[in-house]
Amino acid sequence: MTDDHVLAIDIGGTKIAAGLVSETGEVRLEREVPTDASSAAAVGAALDGLVAAVLGEARAAGVAVVDTVGIGSAGPVDTTTGIVHPVNIVSLRGYPLVASVAAAATAALGRPARAVLAQDGQCFAAAEQWVGAAAGSPSMMGVVVSTGIGGGVVLDGRILAGKTGNAGFISHVGVVLDGEELKGSGARGVVEAYASGPSMVAEARRRGWRTGEAGVDARALTADAAAGDVTAVAVIADGTRALASSFLSAAALFDLSDIVVGGGVASAGAVLMDPLRAAYAELAVYPHLADVRIVRSTLPRLSGLIGAGRLGWQHLGGA
Repeated sequence: MTDDHVLAIDIGGTKIAAGLVSETGEVRLEREVPTDASSAAAVGAALDGLVAAVLGEARAAGVAVVDTVGIGSAGPVDTTTGIVHPVNIVSLRGYPLVASVAAAATAALGRPARAVLAQDGQCFAAAEQWVGAAAGSPSMMGVVVSTGIGGGVVLDGRILAGKTGNAGFISHVGVVLDGEELKGSGARGVVEAYASGPSMVAEARRRGWRTGEAGVDARALTADAAAGDVTAVAVIADGTRALASSFLSAAALFDLSDIVVGGGVASAGAVLMDPLRAAYAELAVYPHLADVRIVRSTLPRLSGLIGAGRLGWQHLGGA
């Protein structure tokens, strides 16, 4: 065990965060700024500023920082080139993120630094398996259910990356053959078309829920379901059944022990988790699938940084 820290960066559609992560998962000197998605240059400038600020503060405080930076980014990503193509940050599509961050860290540290990249869903999973709800699990999946659906798989303590770094892209697991089209994607019948917050709200609207009201969202839908609204309850039951189907596919492929659910929709608690667990239990017919533990995230909002730090530490170890 050392007193060193990894610089970790978490890039999402609403905020960009940076901080230092210790070898045991503690976060220090964390900073964040809103994501200015107007241009790649704006995002690049924000990243440069965050890297310089965090590393400058670390230097002033005498905090040791290693030469590897861990980055979690909205995806898809391409870890073979270090370029990202985020669905929710159009201006960053095609951006050379790894090279840009490595250059900023090199300048701030005054010595060569390298950066490593993973999808943000993979970083969420890595954090939960490291110090979260599935700490020490031999085989787990982390899933973020919010405006979209993201995920990652950790097997034997290692992030499952795949050929381009997009393994665990559960949003596009098919649950209905030739079903609903996912807006902005063109994919049909995938789980995000049924189980994301906006997808469930749209379906509730089609069934007459809160007709004519403006500004209603997934939070209102789950609140109404908790209060017993028949339409809201039925829509959430259908959405969570689709989500359970995608979980079953992943559990069958990877022989999972645990699935950790996070994100805005998951924060609704029992109104979502209870029907999700019930649907999964109905669909899982084999004992090794039925005993998969489905739990909510126990980590604070810093899970993205923690997972990016985990990525950095693992690569520093030669992985």
